[in-house]
Amino acid sequence: MEGCSLRFSGCIGAERGTWHPRSGAVEPPGTRLGERAGGVARARVIGRHPKRVDGRGNGPRALARAGGGTVGAQQVPRRALVTMVILVAVVGAAHARTVDCFPDAVTSFTSGFADPNTGYRYAELPGIVLGPPGDSLPTQGSTSTVALGRGGSITLAFTDNVIVDGPGPDFIIFENAFFKGSVPPGPASPCYIFAEPARVDLSADGRTWVPFPYDASALWLVGQDQTACSSIPLLHGLAGLTPTFTGNWTIPDDPAVWDPSGTGGVSGAGGDAFDLAEVGLAQARYVRITDLNLGTGFPGNAEGFDLDAVAALHALPSGQGGFDSDGDGLPDADEVNIHFSDPFRADTDGDGVSDGVEAATCRSPLTSAITPSFVYDAGLLFPDGSTTSLRWSFHSSAATYDLIRGSVGAVTRGGDPVNLGPVVCVEENSFNLTSADHPDAATPPPGGIFFYALRPKNLDYGLSSDGRDRVPSSGDCVP
Repeated sequence: MEGCSLRFSGCIGAERGTWHPRSGAVEPPGTRLGERAGGVARARVIGRHPKRVDGRGNGPRALARAGGGTVGAQQVPRRALVTMVILVAVVGAAHARTVDCFPDAVTSFTSGFADPNTGYRYAELPGIVLGPPGDSLPTQGSTSTVALGRGGSITLAFTDNVIVDGPGPDFIIFENAFFKGSVPPGPASPCYIFAEPARVDLSADGRTWVPFPYDASALWLVGQDQTACSSIPLLHGLAGLTPTFTGNWTIPDDPAVWDPSGTGGVSGAGGDAFDLAEVGLAQARYVRITDLNLGTGFPGNAEGFDLDAVAALHALPSGQGGFDSDGDGLPDADEVNIHFSDPFRADTDGDGVSDGVEAATCRSPLTSAITPSFVYDAGLLFPDGSTTSLRWSFHSSAATYDLIRGSVGAVTRGGDPVNLGPVVCVEENSFNLTSADHPDAATPPPGGIFFYALRPKNLDYGLSSDGRDRVPSSGDCVP
């Protein structure tokens, strides 16, 4: 997908911005910059289009920069949400994104490392934890994680949906726990897990917190580099215990029940599942994860709890604006342009589950299949203090990314496809989620505006609001 970041001539200030992805192509010259709305000075933006992705997301996104100043954009989720947005100078405003089952923002991060920059993939926050879990093997954990360090903590916010209490577990936290040695062949087979436990707290409003209970007297069962599988049920209430691996990450595991069809008896893609009923909450928007500082594992840049992803199993869409003719929680424009569902029918596929609920739990509103489905949105942004590098959200373990820069004044919307004009390939085939290793110090001329667009490799920069492709006229990264 794509994100849009802008640089303007005439300093706006290098503030981090919140990008509201309500559209796609950038409006050409004549755009009104500086309109105030909810604490956000923004430019008008028009058109956007994502692409549905089954299992893994895909798509591009854009950001903008003006000569001498910077406009930031904050992350937005989804399958393949192609968005070009011009957004300037944000004052802590939070905007709902396209509905999916993942958290939408990191509201706080306290590193357990003396120098946070030394923590594994710290430089790729927040996007590294705002998408699906990465691929991994049962005996080898995911590397699409951020290390909290000993005693470190992270708080994640859901803005486009709210986790609700349903039958059984309501959300899953994926660490990169894995089986030590070999995968157990049966329920009576002895086995060991590399585990780095963390405490989990929930909040409905970000102020009042409720902890998941656990038996502190059982913590001695956690070994330095391996923990007996038989100990896992005794440590119930903690995250970072159940092995994770590539699989259907919307199916919760019950560590007390051997799944004969699962890998090593583990259901879905593993991870630790939590039920809001255990803490007496009907809903939650914030999840806080805190490493227990047990000193297990090994010293280094990946010490402590390693967060991969959080996925809601029971959730409702929330915070979406715009017309919603069928009352399913999805704006009509999103249903037409993003989900491809019927804006006048709350349950497009007729499976008894509304389109909004399916989107909020990473299911397709077009089919009753239980295959994970989500719209990827790159969440392209300038990190705090930077005007030369950008960050974006995790798409999949196999993805690499292309980042381009163009001029808003060169965008032509009259034809088909939409012509983005000449662009510069800032970084091609990036394996990480930041362009810090390819800084772009170019500055727009007075009165000019740069935009940036991102795509996972071999995809595209998305569609305009009326369904036309967006194509650079020259200078694009090699597809």
